[in-house]
Amino acid sequence: MIALASLRERRRSLLGTLLTLAVAVAVLTVCGLLLVSARPVTPARYAASPVLIRPVPPTSPEAFTEPRPWPAEQAAALTVRLAAVPGVSQVVPVHRFHAQLLRDGSAVAGEQDAYNWSAAALGGHVLASGRAPAATGEVVLGAAQAAPVGARVVLLTAAGPEDYTVTGTVDGTGIWVADGMAAARGGGVPVIGLLTASTSTDADGAAGGHGGAGEAADADIAAAVAAVVGVDGVVLTGDGRGALEPVGDARTRWIGMQVLSALCALGLFVSVFIVASTFAFATRQRERELGLLRLLGAVPGQVRRWVLGEVVLLGLLGGAIGVPAGLLAARPVANWLVSTGFEPASFTVLYQPVVPVAALAAGVLVALAGAWAAARRAARVGPLAALRTAAVDDRPVTLVRMIGGGLALAAAIAAGVAATEASGADLGTYALYAAMALVTAASLLAPVLLPAVVRLLTAPFAGGRGATALLVRQHVGTAARRSAAAAAPVLLCVAFTVLIGGMVQTTTAYYGLNRVSAANATAVVVPDGATGLSDAAVTAAGGRSALPTTLYDGVEPLAAAGVTAAEHTVFHTAQGSLSALHAATPTGQEPGGGPGRLVPVAVAEGFAGSQGWVLDSTHQVFGPDGRALTVVVVAVVDGGPLPASILLDRAAVRAMDPSALTTVVYSGRLVPDSALAGLGARTLTAAAYAGSGQDEDDRLVWVFTALLIGVSAGFGLLAVVNTMLMSTTGRAGDLRVLKLSGATRAQVLGVLAAETATVVATGAALGLAVAVAALAALARGLSTQLGVAVPMVIPWGTLAATVGVCLVLAVAAALLPALGSARPARSAPRV
Repeated sequence: MIALASLRERRRSLLGTLLTLAVAVAVLTVCGLLLVSARPVTPARYAASPVLIRPVPPTSPEAFTEPRPWPAEQAAALTVRLAAVPGVSQVVPVHRFHAQLLRDGSAVAGEQDAYNWSAAALGGHVLASGRAPAATGEVVLGAAQAAPVGARVVLLTAAGPEDYTVTGTVDGTGIWVADGMAAARGGGVPVIGLLTASTSTDADGAAGGHGGAGEAADADIAAAVAAVVGVDGVVLTGDGRGALEPVGDARTRWIGMQVLSALCALGLFVSVFIVASTFAFATRQRERELGLLRLLGAVPGQVRRWVLGEVVLLGLLGGAIGVPAGLLAARPVANWLVSTGFEPASFTVLYQPVVPVAALAAGVLVALAGAWAAARRAARVGPLAALRTAAVDDRPVTLVRMIGGGLALAAAIAAGVAATEASGADLGTYALYAAMALVTAASLLAPVLLPAVVRLLTAPFAGGRGATALLVRQHVGTAARRSAAAAAPVLLCVAFTVLIGGMVQTTTAYYGLNRVSAANATAVVVPDGATGLSDAAVTAAGGRSALPTTLYDGVEPLAAAGVTAAEHTVFHTAQGSLSALHAATPTGQEPGGGPGRLVPVAVAEGFAGSQGWVLDSTHQVFGPDGRALTVVVVAVVDGGPLPASILLDRAAVRAMDPSALTTVVYSGRLVPDSALAGLGARTLTAAAYAGSGQDEDDRLVWVFTALLIGVSAGFGLLAVVNTMLMSTTGRAGDLRVLKLSGATRAQVLGVLAAETATVVATGAALGLAVAVAALAALARGLSTQLGVAVPMVIPWGTLAATVGVCLVLAVAAALLPALGSARPARSAPRV
């Protein structure tokens, strides 16, 4: 009950902490609900098939690559065996190739592949009008694509624009062509779908009508199918069919999970940090109150339990506010994630009761974690502290705090060293870890650092008229712990906003410019609404380009790309010759076919060293069409803008992968728009390409950056206001004494504003130092990874805005409660 009464008495000073916990619990509730909802959904085109078979996928769930398809011959043999399984009414191998509808010369968003007409049955699609496609150049479209029967349409394929005649329509969306045409253009078979005797279709063509008996029968069929397929594939039923979601959706869902996980981690860290600094500050202000309790007979354990009881009640109250807010915000946030591209269009929120319960418990644990050190300090307050009136810190930093700061600094150094040697996503992760550790170290050691920083900041004003600079320097430096606690939220806010913004600008600006300059290009041609660039667009653009594809070492994907002799000039060869890539196909051999054929490849030096693909070695792999082939290493490349670890002849890639698309063409001239008309492509200058962030990944990174900055800055600004309100409220007596010493009301407020500005500047300086150290480690890591000097980019605009907002809010929060204390006193204060 004492804890509850204490909370009621201090409700105003703890309002900011309560809001911080409530926001943290709301963020955890939203992120938790979205994380448990982020599960794959069965694609609509396979919804009517109760049993689906796919090839064995890669072992890494983050490969985001289609499994190696079955060759057409193997799929045909498997289809015959599956058709003999009792209960199977139809076996449909899926053939597909890239095709995107063009309207008025522009690519239409949505469907990106054409399928064989027989595969329409797997989605329960039936003709709404017209007839099925039967010959090359005929197509069936979804009614939503607004093309009537008999209309002429243009499909953008990997080869270029092609004319088709609409022979029929179905409800929904999709592109279907004659089975023979799809088989000829599709390469390997990625999926085999089954229709069973228990499968029913409603009038709209949707799957339905499965009762308990039907589901049991399908389960028996799936077991029999698994015995037939063996190790050659994976049988999918029920919700497991969601594994067939498009690779793009899987990658988008993974990105969304990383975003939500990062928000959770940052929210937890910031919340613990703010609660810790707030309660440490409050404990320092309440030493006389705690000492009085000791005088009345309270033992240290009782004081500790009292403080922790306050924290638990505060955590429960914050959770009671945050959980409903999170439940209400989950659906709008989910819609926003879908609209921004962090989740696929099929994403929906699933409300699981365990999530709000866990978020509420997490709120209490966050509060306890943040206030544990403050509770231990409160238990050490002696009875004589009740007689203490001075704010002088006789020992600004305790031994425990010094050890903790040293350990955090050591962790920051270790993370920084790891960042300089890391690669890929780990590089940014280690830089963020280094920043977290540095923020903790700076906060713990701030009472030692702060007096020196304050003297440095106030030195230019030391010779001025008046005592303002002297008072500011003495007040801030003398009460080092109080000043450090007030500066901590500013340090946190500045450190993370500058670090996150700087990380993105350092990496994005460099990558965008590097990929253009390394290719010696003055202009680039990129897709304009299309998935990629067709061969026709590449031919019209001229210049240099690569045709990406995937080879397979067993089931594991290997990134590869096709090049021509024009690209040789931008690569540096350590061993062998790139000219050998384009050796003529041996007589009687088809390009890309047969394990007996030696397909020449060049490999990156790092790949050669790690995988043992040395010069003149041969290796058995599988092509993107699923057929086996043998590759021979004819060159090892150690420099240049390699598009992939393995390089092949472009013609060999096209023979194996009919749907491969070029991502970008580097040109020495600006290609006129007329040359690219109707090809789904546009031209950009090198500078515009480097700065436009035209890639979808770049756009998602910037949205992610805004999210992280918003979370860290929002929590930080809330803490700034709360801490300044608490600080000024606790100094009401000091301000009255200053007024009684002869200072005018304006001078009192001026001194307070100057103190607040000094504290903000000190926190900003320490936060900038933290961010610069982490950014330096990031830039060093990029330099090591890429082999060139990468300059560190500091977002000065973000820094100025963050410090400016912190300063305005801090001064306003400090002056508001001081207005009453600075009023003229009618009599001396009672003692």
